[in-house]
Amino acid sequence: MSFYYDASLSGNRDKVRFHLQDTVYGAGPRPGDGNFSDQELDGLITAEGSWQRAVAAGFESLASAWMRYPSFRTDALGLSRSDIAQGYQKQAVQWRKRYGTAGGAAASRAVTRADAYSSDYDTVTE
Repeated sequence: MSFYYDASLSGNRDKVRFHLQDTVYGAGPRPGDGNFSDQELDGLITAEGSWQRAVAAGFESLASAWMRYPSFRTDALGLSRSDIAQGYQKQAVQWRKRYGTAGGAAASRAVTRADAYSSDYDTVTE
């Protein structure tokens, strides 16, 4: 896995790493302190069309990764990994609201249907 981070934030990948707090090799935000690879982040930037939307996709990925781990409690001590997943999901929602989705569309919007079944009624898609 290749990993590179430039703290000057000169490149898009560096900006994504900064916002995902994936700046130290071996101490990443994924379970087990895993990092995103350079190739994964470059792929997200390409697929999403901007580094800002790649950050949102990164947060979505982190939320998904942490959701698969159960929370546990022993006596008075406990660890809620679902809280970690929810935190990442909240970040993803904020970034999506600010920067949209790949293709520039918002997550939901009003559209007018014009087909044989709608009689031109306005509907909302999600």
